[in-house]
Amino acid sequence: MRVLLTTTIAAALITGCSTAPGVIHGRTVELHRESSVAGESLDDFVVRIAPHALESSKTARATACGQIEQDADIFSVQLKTDGYVSDCGLPRSGQPYVLINGTATSASENHFSLVNRNRPGYLITPWAVKYQDASGRRTVSSF
Repeated sequence: MRVLLTTTIAAALITGCSTAPGVIHGRTVELHRESSVAGESLDDFVVRIAPHALESSKTARATACGQIEQDADIFSVQLKTDGYVSDCGLPRSGQPYVLINGTATSASENHFSLVNRNRPGYLITPWAVKYQDASGRRTVSSF
């Protein structure tokens, strides 16, 4: 009985430490919404929100993401997490996205995933903001 109790407590501690409080694997949690200012380019918008987005990902201890929406000349994105370190469920559409990997610990994680390789979007890591679309990839900003 003591071994079972110890195992149960250890599992609960490990599971509880994998993501921030309130973030449960597989359950979508909205983190915050960001909007551009009039006249701000999409690249400038993503670079401006990158520090806050990285902090949100680090706090949640999970990858965060959001689909970029445009209304006239204003861009906005609702950042969310599903609680997973290696994935964030993006809706399948042609609209650009932002994927934030604030939990990355090595520059070897500073690349786009194969899942999103043909979709226009931004990747924010502790090292850079990158953009990709069908014509290729480019670094927008380095930290």
